[in-house]
Amino acid sequence: MKQFLAIVCFFLIGVSHQAQEHVVPVLSGDAEISLLTCSPGEETYSLFGHSAMRVHDPILDIDAVFNYGTFSFDENFYFNFTMGKLNYKLGLSGMQRFTRAYEQDGRGIIEQKLNLDSAQTQAVFEFLDWNYKPANRYYLYDFFNDNCSSILRDVMDTALNGQVTFADLSKPSQPSYRNMIDSYLIYDPWGDFGIDLGLGLPCDRSPDYMEYMFLPDELSAAFDHATINGQPLVTEKSVLIEPVGLTYEWSWTYPIPLFWFLFGIVAVISAVGFRKRRALIGIDVVLFSIIGLVGALLFFLWFITDHTATANNLNMLWAWPTHLLVLPFLWNKRVRSMYFMVYGSVLVLTLVLFPFLPQMLHLATIPIMATLLCRSLLHWTLEKKAIEV
Repeated sequence: MKQFLAIVCFFLIGVSHQAQEHVVPVLSGDAEISLLTCSPGEETYSLFGHSAMRVHDPILDIDAVFNYGTFSFDENFYFNFTMGKLNYKLGLSGMQRFTRAYEQDGRGIIEQKLNLDSAQTQAVFEFLDWNYKPANRYYLYDFFNDNCSSILRDVMDTALNGQVTFADLSKPSQPSYRNMIDSYLIYDPWGDFGIDLGLGLPCDRSPDYMEYMFLPDELSAAFDHATINGQPLVTEKSVLIEPVGLTYEWSWTYPIPLFWFLFGIVAVISAVGFRKRRALIGIDVVLFSIIGLVGALLFFLWFITDHTATANNLNMLWAWPTHLLVLPFLWNKRVRSMYFMVYGSVLVLTLVLFPFLPQMLHLATIPIMATLLCRSLLHWTLEKKAIEV
């Protein structure tokens, strides 16, 4: 508590009751700035880890953590998040409070002390102080371009006038944005499925070495290999808190096994319906209502919101929002047959071309498309054979 009050006092000092300008403390020669990299947590929003910047001056009793990953759950939170207009802000806390919170969550913290002289340390500190002002602390969040990690890359570049040089760590076979985030989602299969479903073709592009730093682990690696005025940027790297580690337990309720199980049920019911010359339209009302709603959501994310990562989504090859418009006509055999003939043809092409599509669709979409194709073939076949349904 004493440490936190000291930090607050330093950031309030110099403000008189009318007009004095805020005075930034001049750090001592013992001051250090560090990059803090936090390990992934169990919640979906924390699965990618976190980055923050520490300013430590034992002489002035400052030990502050600048955190660009804070946001408020106000009444417009969900609307702004959905529309791609969510503002994050720069937060400030004491180091002890910061580490205690992560330790309680079983998440680790790695500290990289930076090789900055007194002038450079002061420059970064003053930039962070300026950025913490109420008028400057908010920014429009973008998962790939402006988040808690990528902003710290920009802080170093801006505050130090380009003195930091990041090495090109490009790999021979560059993974895409989607590949990179997928590696963090193995502990959350439903989160993996949902994120893959919502992200469009832009996420299948391979980022360059600067864009890699949207992930905290990649930012940490970039700092390890970066230089400042020809010298290594990182002077010391240490583990402040060991992570507990995440565990994975297989379950049949995960998307891939669950959707294959549902496909088997629908296939058996459809086969029985075919033998009995019954289309069993009730199944389609439920199934295509759900898929139509998914398609409507993807359409909304693509065309209505400001999210750039949700554009050009090839999941709409199988998730047609038009299903919602066709539902009232399911009892019209001719309309039903023509619609499902076209839809079934697109599903066949999508399944055949699945490995070659420019967008990597989630494997769980295969049993989903197989289920939809099963129902489409049933309707088309029944009408073609002129069977009464």
